[in-house]
Formats: sequence, C-alpha cells, structure tokens
Amino acid sequence: MFSGFIGLMQQGGWDMWLLLLISIVGLAVAIERLVFFWSQHGDSKGLLRQIGQKIAADDLDGAIKLCTAQKGMLPRILEFGLRRGEKNRADITDALSIALMEHLNSLERNLAIIGTIAVIAPFVGLFGTVLGIIKAFQDIALKGNSTPAVVAAGVSEALITTASGLIIAVIAVVFFNYFKSRIKNYNQEMIVAANQLAEMLHFHNTGSPIPTDLYQPPKAAK
Repeated sequence: MFSGFIGLMQQGGWDMWLLLLISIVGLAVAIERLVFFWSQHGDSKGLLRQIGQKIAADDLDGAIKLCTAQKGMLPRILEFGLRRGEKNRADITDALSIALMEHLNSLERNLAIIGTIAVIAPFVGLFGTVLGIIKAFQDIALKGNSTPAVVAAGVSEALITTASGLIIAVIAVVFFNYFKSRIKNYNQEMIVAANQLAEMLHFHNTGSPIPTDLYQPPKAAK
C-alpha cells in the first residue's frame, strides 16, 4: 500500500507533494477545531438553571463559582456578566455583548485556512495537470511517437493531480460547512444564554421574582 502511494506521488510529480502538504495542514486544522468544539460541549440549560437558583437565593458569588468550576466559553461569558450583576440591565447587556464578540473570534479561529484550502486545492491540482500534459507532449515531440496509447498514458498521469486536488477540496468544503454550522449554532446558544442571564439579573436587581419556574429551586416531593 505504501509503495503504491509513493508510486502515485511520483506519477503526479512535485505538485502532488504540494497537495499532500496542503491536505496535512487542512487535516491538522480540522482536528484542532474538532477538539476545540468538543471541549465546549456542556449542559447550558442545566448551568443556567443552577445559576438562576443561586440568583434567586441572592447568592451571586455562588453563581460565579458555578461558572468558574466549568470549562468552555459559555461559563466564562456568564461569569463576565455575573461579576457586573449589580449594574443596570443595559450595562449588563453591553458587557455580555463585548464578551460574546471576543469569544466569537475564538470560534472562527483557523477556519479561514480550511476555506482557503477548499478554494485553491483544485487550482493546484489543475496546475499540476497542465504541467504534466505539457511534459507529455514534449516527450512525444522528442521521441516522435504519437500513438493514442502514448498520449493517453501521459494525459492519465497528468490528471492524477486534478483528481487529488478535487478530493482534497471536497473534504475541505465538508469540514468548512460543518464548522460554520457549529459556530452558528453555538453562537446562537451563547446569545440566548446571555440574554437569559441579563433578564435574571434585571429581575434580581429590581427585587422581582424571576418570572419562570425554570430557574427556581426544585420543589420537594410530597
């Protein structure tokens, strides 16, 4: 298998090694993003419920400790808002918006690399094909042998790079769209959680009960 891979790389020429480098970079970024999003996984509704219970009990410090005890961006954003919990709702909302914008950059980090690979990989492969066809016709001109079999052999070798570039591009597009979807969903989740926190803090500061049972302590079973 390994010898066949080396043979394929040699048939495609130096352009195949460039495509291999591009694919390795893309794979490394994809793995990094997968690990990153996996580390962000958590029960946001459960966390908000616990925070709401702490706020309802007038225990902002306890709510902050809940956030510091958990990993991920959402707990950091909620902690950022809780540390400004005594301010008015507009100030809390502004603070949460700033925190959301700062963490949005982390969500999109390195994603442009995958998008770039998806765009350039077919062109890199096509460039290798053009060079391969030029070389094939030069060999034909030098040898004076222009039978269909010789031409077909040279062209088939040249098309290896185009096929490889297209495969890399398709995989890169799949990863790019997947991560864009994850970013959109996670960003929406953080916006909703931040707004819910701002609402809870607003009712806490105005001395009003939080108008939903979702954030109240569970009732004891009779």
